[in-house]
Amino acid sequence: MGEYLPGNLQERLRELREANGFNSRNKLADEIGIDRTTYGRIENGSTKTISSDILIKLSKLYGVPTDYILGISNTPEDTRYDIAELGLSVEAAKNLYSKKVDPRVVNELLINDRFAVAAKLMADFFSGAVTQMLTAHNALLNFSMDTLNELVVSGKIPNDKDVAETRKKLKASRIQTNKFEIDKIQMYLMKAVKEIQVKVSKEIAENNKIDETLCYEILNAVKEASKEIPNMKDLPMEEKKKILKQVIMDGIQLNPDMPDMDEEKRKTIVDDVFDLLAGT
Repeated sequence: MGEYLPGNLQERLRELREANGFNSRNKLADEIGIDRTTYGRIENGSTKTISSDILIKLSKLYGVPTDYILGISNTPEDTRYDIAELGLSVEAAKNLYSKKVDPRVVNELLINDRFAVAAKLMADFFSGAVTQMLTAHNALLNFSMDTLNELVVSGKIPNDKDVAETRKKLKASRIQTNKFEIDKIQMYLMKAVKEIQVKVSKEIAENNKIDETLCYEILNAVKEASKEIPNMKDLPMEEKKKILKQVIMDGIQLNPDMPDMDEEKRKTIVDDVFDLLAGT
């Protein structure tokens, strides 16, 4: 998915028009069926607003979301789809939305090439297309075996080692349809899981390194800040904990080098730093 530099409405209109081969504003206006002067004033900034009708026409023409044209989003790909467009059932969407199914796991599977192959194989398996093909394959082998036996019985060919070897090869070529399909699906699914496991393991290791660095940076800052709190040593333990945890939280929120993190992540780091502080 592409990410582009920020831009306002006029910049986006010009970039999209030129990128789609419309060398003039008039040509673009004619294409979407609006007044040439009206479009020209919108693109050059004389008119500061754009009607929903024109916006929708441009969105359809360029194949980008309206938010991108307006400069609200820097991603030209449409990321908001109706669940029917995605082929999801209502129950499937509910499971994703409610986090009953981990969206990250689903996302990693959907972008994995091995899983895409496994999904295609499963679709063929459920449709019976592969079964029909393999059934035809086995029927042809059976026909060949019957023909060979008839030739031997009729005396047209000798029942020698070559015939025995041919029979052996024909039998070995038969395929158990369901087993063949399921084994192949399992193979691709396991490859997908292993690839995702490697990716996630690397991310976890990297995050652990970042967390450890952040913890010690905040730890040092908290030590310095705690020195400035009057009568810190004389306060009850619960009061000390409360003050120190707030100092840690403030340090996380005010540190400009701190990466974005959700509330749960901040609480985890606060607890980790507090444990380190308690142990020093």
